[in-house]
Parts: sequence; C-alpha cells; structure tokens
Amino acid sequence: MTQPHLRFATDILRRLGEELIPHPDQGIVELVRNAYDADATTCTIELINADQPNGTLRIVDNGVGMTRGAILNGWLILGRSVKASHKLTRLGRIPVGEKGLGRLAALRMGTIAELITHPKAERGREYRVVFDWDQFENAKVVEDVPIPVQGRKAPKKVKSGTTIEITNLRSRFRRAEVTRLARALLLLSDPFEHSESFKPILIAPEFADIEARVRNSYFDESDYHLKAQVDKNGQATAVVKNNDGRTLYKASGEKIYGDDGPYHCPPAEFELWVFILGGERFAPRPVGVTEIRSWLRVVGGVHLYQRGLRVHPYGDPGHDWLEMNLARTRSPEERPSTNTSIGRVVVNDRENELVQKTDRSGFIENDAYRELKRFAQDALEFMARERLRAAEARREQQKQEAPHDVSEARVVLDEAIASLPPASQPALRAAFAQFDAATAKRQALLEDELRLYRTLATVGTTSAVFAHEVRKPVTQIEKMAAIVQRRIAKRLPDAADRESIDKPLDLVIRSAKALRSFARVPITLMQRNKRRTGHVTLHEVINEVTELLQPFLTESQIDVKPELAHEDLLVMGSFAEVQAVIANLFTNAINAFTARPTDRQRQIRIATSVAERNAVLTFADSGPGIQGISIDDIWLPGYSTFERGSGLGLTIVRDIITDLGGAVSAVATSDLGGAEFVIRLPRVEEPE
Repeated sequence: MTQPHLRFATDILRRLGEELIPHPDQGIVELVRNAYDADATTCTIELINADQPNGTLRIVDNGVGMTRGAILNGWLILGRSVKASHKLTRLGRIPVGEKGLGRLAALRMGTIAELITHPKAERGREYRVVFDWDQFENAKVVEDVPIPVQGRKAPKKVKSGTTIEITNLRSRFRRAEVTRLARALLLLSDPFEHSESFKPILIAPEFADIEARVRNSYFDESDYHLKAQVDKNGQATAVVKNNDGRTLYKASGEKIYGDDGPYHCPPAEFELWVFILGGERFAPRPVGVTEIRSWLRVVGGVHLYQRGLRVHPYGDPGHDWLEMNLARTRSPEERPSTNTSIGRVVVNDRENELVQKTDRSGFIENDAYRELKRFAQDALEFMARERLRAAEARREQQKQEAPHDVSEARVVLDEAIASLPPASQPALRAAFAQFDAATAKRQALLEDELRLYRTLATVGTTSAVFAHEVRKPVTQIEKMAAIVQRRIAKRLPDAADRESIDKPLDLVIRSAKALRSFARVPITLMQRNKRRTGHVTLHEVINEVTELLQPFLTESQIDVKPELAHEDLLVMGSFAEVQAVIANLFTNAINAFTARPTDRQRQIRIATSVAERNAVLTFADSGPGIQGISIDDIWLPGYSTFERGSGLGLTIVRDIITDLGGAVSAVATSDLGGAEFVIRLPRVEEPE
C-alpha cells in the first residue's frame, strides 16, 4: 500500500514563479547565472518577435552542459541547490545559482519551454526536456505531469553547452522591458574590470545602444576616486584621489569606523567615482557634462558584486541601498549622490555569510550584510568629512583674502578714474562714493542679521540637544507611573478606592506626554533632510506640525480647527522653512493663551484658500489679541507683547515669508477674539 505524502497543486508553480519574481529580467538573469556556474564564457539571449504576441526567447551558452543526472538531481529540483557553493568550478568560479525559483519564473514566461544540453562529460550526447505548461494547468497536482528526459546522439561537431527556448511568450517585451534587461545583463559581470571571462549578449537594438554607453566608460573623467577595503579581520583602509591620481586623503582603522569598532563582514572592496557636474570644476573636461549624465543614468549608483556577478537590486535606478541621497539631503555640501557617481562593492564571500532572499531581491539583512553596509557608509562619510574640511579651509582662506582683494580693487578703480579726463572725475567719484555708502549699509544690515540668526541657531541647537536628553527622563516618568497604576489596581480592585490616586497619576502621564510632544518640536525642526528647496505641500506641513503638538494642545485644552481647501496647495521653498512658520504661529498662540488667560474657549483656526495665483494661509486664535504694541512693531526682533517672550518668532515668520516671495499681515482682533495672521505665498501648479 502506497504511503500518503505531501502533494502540491499546480498553482504553486505560478506563485513560486511569476508572483515571487514579477519582473521577467530577473528570471532571465537567473538563467544567465546558471550559464556562469556552468563555466560558460558567452551567453547569448535572443528575443525573436518578442514585441509581438507569442514571441520567442532563446538563451544559448557554451558552458559544460548537463548530464542526465545533473538534470534529474539538480535542474529539475526547485527550492534546493545541490551546488557546493564553497567548491570552485573548473574556471575557478564560485557557483552563484541558488534555489531555482528565478529559473522557474523564466521558464514559465511562455506556454512551452525546451531545454537542449550537450554535456562536456559525455561527448556526442544530447539531452532534451520539454515543459508544456498547459499540461500543468489541466492537472490537479504537480506530480501528475511527467517530465521525461530524452537522450540521444548529438549532431557532429556540436560543442558543449545549453540552449533554452521559450515559445509563445505570454507578455510582450516593449522597449522599457528590453532596456531594463539590457542594463541588467551589461552590469551583471562587473563591467568596471572590462573582463571578458564571462560575457552575456542580448541580441536586440536597445542592447547595442546601452552597451555603447556602458563600455564607453568615463572613469578617467571623474573628479574624485574613493577606494576602500576591509580585510578578513574587519580592519579597513580608505584613500581618495583626484582626477590626476594625486592622493588627497587617506585613513585606516578607527579613523574610518570610529567608536563602533572593526567590521564583522566578509572581505570587500568599495570603489566610487564622483563627478562634479555643476558649478566650478578644478580642470576643464574634454567630455561634455550631458554625455556623462547620460552615461550615469544608465550605470550610476553603487552596484554590489558577490562571487563575480552583480546582485540585484543594489544599484538599480531608485535603489539607493547606501542611503547616499538621504545623506546628501541632510548635509548636501561635498557629498555625492547616485546621480553624480558610480561605484561598486565587491565581496569575497567564501564562507557564505551573505544570504540571498528567496525572491533574489537582494540579501537577507543579517549581521554580515549590515556590517558590510556600515563599512561602505563609513567610507563615504570619511570622504565627505575630509572634503568638507578642505572646503572649510578654502572658505577661511577666501575670507582672509577678501579685505585685501577689496583694497586692491579700490586702488585699481582709483587709478582708472585718475586716467579719465579731469572734468569727468568728480562725478564718477561721487557716484562710487554713493555706491560704497549703500554697499556699506547693506553689509551692516547683513552682519546684524547674521548675528541674530547665529544667536537663533545657537538657541535652536541647544534646545534640540536638551530636548533629546529630556525624552529619557520623560520616558522613565511614563513607565514608572504606569507601573504604579498597575500595582495599585492589584491592591485596590475597586475603582472608587483608588480614584484619589488615579487622578494625580493620570495627570502625571498626560503631562509627560505633553512634555514629550514639545521636546519633539526642536528635534523635528532641526532635521537636515527637510532643508532642501523644492515643492512643499502646504497641507502636509500643517498636518505634521499639528500632530506633533497635539498631546500638548490636548493637555492645554486648545482645540485646533483646520479649514483646509479641498485642493492641495504647493508652494516653492523647503519643508523646514514652512514648518518653522507654522510652528512659530502655534507658539505665538500658545503664549497668548498662557500669558493672558481669557474666559473664551481656547481655539486655533487654520484655514487655507486660493486667491488668484497665491496660496493663502490664515491662522487665528481666541486669545487676548495683540495688545500694548502696534501692528508694525510686532515684526521687530526683540519686541514682544508677552513679558517673557523672545520677540523673535514673528520676525522669523516675516523673514521666511519674504524670502519665499510672499507677504504676511496681521489683525489685532479677529472674529475669534484673538490675533489673526494672513500669509500669501506664490502657488505652484500641480505637475501634470
């Protein structure tokens, strides 16, 4: 009697194939990786009428082929790799093929898939396997469909290798899919080395175009070249050179990894080529910026190579695994982005510390992967830090040279005027004297404003530090109060008995939450990633600041009533600037409620609307209104209607709105009873 065993419905093939690996290029690349494991030096991928219905995909390699045993015990087994990944192939390669799910996804791209292989170990022999996927659709379980391996004598002079042909393709290959596949194939075998030991070739017009751009590398035109290494003991070295090959900065050990200590990852090498594509460059470039930008659009980003082949999706468009763009947003000066650089991380992972995910979309984020990422990010941080120091040194030198340059310019100007006819000299001297006076006045104003904002910056950074530290004791207060509540509830099960204790504890917890919300404000405002100029969604800023302050507003019994326009409003600026405006208006209203309490219910109304080409923000409160100071004077730094007010909040609001090309006005008493501020900012139309 046959013993029962697990059986799989044929639907599992679709789920393991198309659903697990949705992009066809990933499955095709998996077949190409199989060719690499088979010691192929070339692998040709041909799309035949693939842009039409029922096209054909053919993949041909010149590897060692497969015997019947290799087909039965390896190629037809899904979910387990029989390859000894630590054992090198005849060409010295570390096998990269894994569980075969990507191979399944590729084979199921059409209704028929045919494998023809000529094993090197059995000269003159050919094996053929055909998958008719319609048979699986009509069967209940996978085991009901036999897959015979047919062996026969091979044609004469046929060399070893494997051909896979998939016919009646279910989906068309449009230009976008072909371009994606071409890029994946070209970057698969590390084009940085221009190695010919393994070369995938896609027969498609798009491939030739992209190959030309990849092969026509512009590494020599880069402005900076970072090369960092980590050895088997976790020790790292890094060196940065300029485009002339001169060493600019170098470091090792603690100067790279800091207090976090050596890395616990496989030995690896990280290279990055950085291009200055805008602004001043040290030397003229023989190649146009447009050409380099076009090249970087194809190959830009940091690609990850393990066992000689690229690992998807690291370095794909939009996949910034080292968070370079985020770091640049937080601190844009002297940092590269994925649009201005190209790089690679090559891992010598002989011990299989890095484990690929089942769907082949990168590595499982275990300790080895996180440490590898830390190494690369630390190398980037080292380069950015050294470049920033050099930039600061240049700025300091320019500041010291500026007075001398001005003096020299005055001498040249005086000589030029003296060379003119005497009759015209007095008028010119008077005009330049007037210009000097205006320039001196403007410089005095700028210096005064600089001192003000340096003071504000000091207050802001100090507040942020204290706010960060305050969160720890606040958390402890909340935890301890919650513990006390639980213990009292056990000892006094009757709610009436513990009412006199619960109320004060509730107040402690609510107060701690309010304190936490206020502590978050300076930390949030100081975030560097919000300072980048671009399109800002006004309602998003309003909602974020309101949510940020909500615990404090609730505790203070302040009711916020948003009356936002149905359509979202975009303005030009930075998130941080608009956020600072909203936060200062909230702070102003909160000060009004606490400094001069009234009998009115505490309310704040935030309304948005559109007037002509402006986005209009109206902020009103039910406080005491503007008293004891004129409307004109509320904008002056240091002037406040509150005894302990800094007098800087509304000054900041005015300056930011002015810088953004808008206008702000105030009403002493609104329909709510308190002050009202009306802000108008140029509106940016929604992109189509």
